[in-house]
Amino acid sequence: MAHIIGVDIGGTHIEAGLVSNNKVTEKTIIKTQANKGKKTVIKNIIYSIDKLFNKNVKTICIGSPGPLKNGIIGRTPNLPLEGVNLKKIIKDRFKVPVLVDNDANCFALAEAVLGQGKRHNYVVGLTIGTGFGSGLIINKKIYSGKYAATEIGHTTINFNGPKAKCGNNGCLESYVSIRGILSRANGLYVHNPKELFELAEHGSKRAIKIWKETGFYLGIGCTNTINALNPDIIIIGGQIANAWKFFNKEMKETVKKRALFSCKIVKSNLKDAGVLGVALLSKNNQ
Repeated sequence: MAHIIGVDIGGTHIEAGLVSNNKVTEKTIIKTQANKGKKTVIKNIIYSIDKLFNKNVKTICIGSPGPLKNGIIGRTPNLPLEGVNLKKIIKDRFKVPVLVDNDANCFALAEAVLGQGKRHNYVVGLTIGTGFGSGLIINKKIYSGKYAATEIGHTTINFNGPKAKCGNNGCLESYVSIRGILSRANGLYVHNPKELFELAEHGSKRAIKIWKETGFYLGIGCTNTINALNPDIIIIGGQIANAWKFFNKEMKETVKKRALFSCKIVKSNLKDAGVLGVALLSKNNQ
């Protein structure tokens, strides 16, 4: 039976899965180690594929942060891979066809084909963790514009806001990514969103306030997305989505007040959406 290896490269972890008939049959997760530089990240990507590769693998599909053109990764503020021709590196190593696309596009594709967007034609997927990724799917196909459409995380929501890794001030990503959220949690001694979520669960007023603020900022981002793209549905995934119960009310109230059109906004419930979406690239490119 022919298999596809799907690799979802995140700022914190690399997830790789052996996929057959839209199901992950085997999976591996390793740390990205972005702080150790380009060579280490590439070595970890190859290692994650090596652990799953066998003679039945016919295609390797990879989702990477940042814009991509002809398999070459563009500006990636959260990963040291700018200018890397990942497609060529992996193809030369494993001698099978390789497809590469933006990781958020792949997440959105999985949701549009297999998840909560499967009954809709215009689907936006937002995946929020180390960074803020977004993808637009029209009639089950990735819409990339010239080559890097829908970088919603780099839209400005505050001209005087903090400087983002991309170099601009007040990007949406600066407010709702892990780094952005934790920057507002000074004095709470939390190191990750899970700890901030647990504080909110235990009734911390400050933690609850931070999540509500996150909902407001995300609501502004969703409003801009709705007004610009008029999608049927927005599906939110990534680490930050785990705190849905603490930010979704504020987010939806903000959208209701500000958006010109109505739009369904839901939390992703598709397991392994990143890996499945990457594997779907083989069909999306047919």
